[in-house]
Amino acid sequence: MKYLIISDIHSNIEALRAVIFETMSMDIDKYVILGDLVGYCASPNEVIERVRDINPAIIIRGNHDKFVSGLSDGRDFNRIAREADLWTRENLLTQNMDFIRQLPKGPVEVDGLFEIVHGSHYDEDRYILSSSEVLDEFYGSQWRITFFGHTHIQMIWAYDENNEDVEPNIFAIRDNKYEYKLDKNIRYMINPGSVGQPRDRDPRSAFAIFDSDKWTVTFFRVNYNIKIAQDKIRRAGLDEFFSERLAVGI
Repeated sequence: MKYLIISDIHSNIEALRAVIFETMSMDIDKYVILGDLVGYCASPNEVIERVRDINPAIIIRGNHDKFVSGLSDGRDFNRIAREADLWTRENLLTQNMDFIRQLPKGPVEVDGLFEIVHGSHYDEDRYILSSSEVLDEFYGSQWRITFFGHTHIQMIWAYDENNEDVEPNIFAIRDNKYEYKLDKNIRYMINPGSVGQPRDRDPRSAFAIFDSDKWTVTFFRVNYNIKIAQDKIRRAGLDEFFSERLAVGI
């Protein structure tokens, strides 16, 4: 089966549409979304409505989804992120608010093949960026593959249980497509990158496809109309930083 793995859409409908259009001919069997449908950009209702139409889909919440829906106080957010989420809260339609409020918290297992989390197994707000943080995750789970989001950076961490080595394979993919062959004797934590706000200095939308038959993960980058997304941010009165960062991928 082919699983489309996406994360961190962050209310960017232009980016989400580009990813869905790009994958229409790829024979996707199931859609897996690792959270943060909302936050930062200015099209939260359009994103949620498009996601609600996706079938079959497995979706978990992210830290922004949790705050916007009133399930956390957002105390760890910086000022402008908090302001953007409060704007989102005020502008979400009732049915879309209900949808994100009911999203499950990770970890969630998918078809007995892998599990998904947003930030980490322990905390949706936790960033997994160092070897010690990754080891905590591997020790806390027995799954061969875990897909995670939150960092907005495409990456793979590989863990060899025989010698307890953790190998960071961090990709700032510059190719449109990069296929990675998995080893069934190795455990992995894999981040598909961010659809709506990449942070690896490449502004193109990022996503991945896991092929459970070939045991591969393929990373993709796709262009979208950044200017339209920027104009919407400005018209909504959100902080200019959210508009500027889209163009440079930070």
